[in-house]
Amino acid sequence: MSEHERILVCVSASPTNADVIRRAAALAGAMDAELIALYVEDTELYDEARARAVHDHLSLAERHGALLTTIYGDDPATAIAEYARVSGITKIVLGKSPEHKRLFAPKETLMSRLNELAPNVEIIIVPNQLTVDAEPLQLRRFFRKGRFSTVDLARAALILAICTGVGFLFTAIGLAITNVVLIYILGVLAVALVTTGPIYSLLSSFFSVLVFNFFFTEPYYSLRSSPDYFATFAVMFTAALLSSSLTSRIKAQSIQTANKAYQTEVLLTTSQLLQKADEKRAILEVVQQQLCRLLEHSVLCYDSDLDAPTLCAIEQDGGFGGIDLEAERKAAQWVRQNGKHAGRTTRVFPEARCLYMAVRSERTVWAVIGIRADNAPPIDEFRKNLMISILDECALAVEKDHMTREKQRIEENARQESLRANLLRSISHDLRTPLTSISGNAAILVENQGQLGDESLKRLYTSIYDDAIWLNGLVENLLTITRTENGAMKLNLQTELVADTVEEALRHIDRDAARRHIAADLPEEMLLARMDAGLIVQVLVNLLNNAVKYTPEGARITVGIRRKDGMALIWVADDGQGVPPGDESRVFDMFYTGVKRSPDSRRGIGLGLALCKSIVQAHGGEIGVENVRPHGAKFWFTLPIVEVEGYEQ
Repeated sequence: MSEHERILVCVSASPTNADVIRRAAALAGAMDAELIALYVEDTELYDEARARAVHDHLSLAERHGALLTTIYGDDPATAIAEYARVSGITKIVLGKSPEHKRLFAPKETLMSRLNELAPNVEIIIVPNQLTVDAEPLQLRRFFRKGRFSTVDLARAALILAICTGVGFLFTAIGLAITNVVLIYILGVLAVALVTTGPIYSLLSSFFSVLVFNFFFTEPYYSLRSSPDYFATFAVMFTAALLSSSLTSRIKAQSIQTANKAYQTEVLLTTSQLLQKADEKRAILEVVQQQLCRLLEHSVLCYDSDLDAPTLCAIEQDGGFGGIDLEAERKAAQWVRQNGKHAGRTTRVFPEARCLYMAVRSERTVWAVIGIRADNAPPIDEFRKNLMISILDECALAVEKDHMTREKQRIEENARQESLRANLLRSISHDLRTPLTSISGNAAILVENQGQLGDESLKRLYTSIYDDAIWLNGLVENLLTITRTENGAMKLNLQTELVADTVEEALRHIDRDAARRHIAADLPEEMLLARMDAGLIVQVLVNLLNNAVKYTPEGARITVGIRRKDGMALIWVADDGQGVPPGDESRVFDMFYTGVKRSPDSRRGIGLGLALCKSIVQAHGGEIGVENVRPHGAKFWFTLPIVEVEGYEQ
């Protein structure tokens, strides 16, 4: 049965409430029950001493393992009973105040009303051990609700004077005296709206009766009046007092509702901003700014490595001026290691100037938030719950960002592993044919030395040479593409003649190029470009060898240069079969080889064009391919032109 027990302890500002909380915690521990600390906040105006007492008692309940809850209502019995009903509370623990005289004694106590409203819940009363802690009259508390202000007193006097002036006007034009009574009642309502605290409404009600008696009842300008007016005075005073009380309560409720709406809006705004934040630092910055708005306290934030904190200071509490942040770091380190609260208002590092809380998920502390709490009003439980919700949401956002980046890292590693596997598979497959040819031809030379004619020897030597050159080009491409993928390729940029680079490339193409008709279409003007000449030659050699490889003997291949839009356009065109439709964007992907159309025994492993793309983009140019009519392909790339001014001698 104990696993279903839920014990509710009621929190108040009473000095005996701490003992009630301790006894409720002991009972919950003995029964292995869940303990809930409930505070019913009413619409009374802010009282700093009362707020601090409630905050201390809620903190005490939290240290005893209670779940803190704040609800709102002017009828505590109804609020407690309704919460107990919807939350499955089995026991309610209350404190019993000492008997004392009251000005207006209620007909029913809180316990009797709870018995009536929640008959199925067991109510446990903790006797009060204090004898002189309560106020002798409830009226004293009524007077203490508002702070005395000469400005509010002046406002009340001004409104009373205006009402008197209007009363004289009404009597002058012959209106009934009852209209003057209504004017004074209206004036008391106005006082309740423009002043803080019920004391001004009470004084306005009292003096309204006196002024009305002095100026508007016979004998005039005297406080003596006919007994017939006593009933009028009583009704006037009661109506003014009740109406002002209701107006004050509605005003307090509207202020309270506005505050809660603003605080809830901060929470919703935080959720929206966190969805837009794309990295951990941005997420923590959003939360730090929103906590400043919500709490109206200065907030600092330590990242998980506890480097120098970022600060969000406000004027209300003086920011972080005069605070030794190095001394405060000890509390933040403890929170980082333990994932629990520390600092001001806690038992761990209570001498700290800030309250430190962890931004944590189930197993990881992502950051530490510090809230200055040494020279500002305590944080009420509603805002504290919102703060915890924001920190939890922050932890989820940071964890999501971490998981996304970890997923990207894993995908990148998987891509690299796939790249290595494809590279190894392609190399091992494609190196076998030229190596077999070289070893076979070498074996023939060794075994038949002196028996072969000059033509046979030349053919064998040429085959070995061509295979070795092909292997050398493959290795060169592999080394270059590896440097490109690792970001280690460094360009040695020089101003070069584009035509010279083309002519240099024509001297390094495959021997099979002699079986094709290769022509150069060079412009008359000298085009200069900033380039790494060796790498651009490698690009041109790859494009030319690619054209030789995929065209039959006797095919025409053209390499040309033109100026276009401030760039040097270089192309290699052939009259072969062209690129298969739809493959124009894929031919520059690594390991893409397309369909083999050459009878050559060696096939590429799909690195040449991918390497060309990397080199050209590193130079700030573009590369592409297009089919030409009636057939053939045209590979092109661009390089930025360098304009050189000429001077006549």
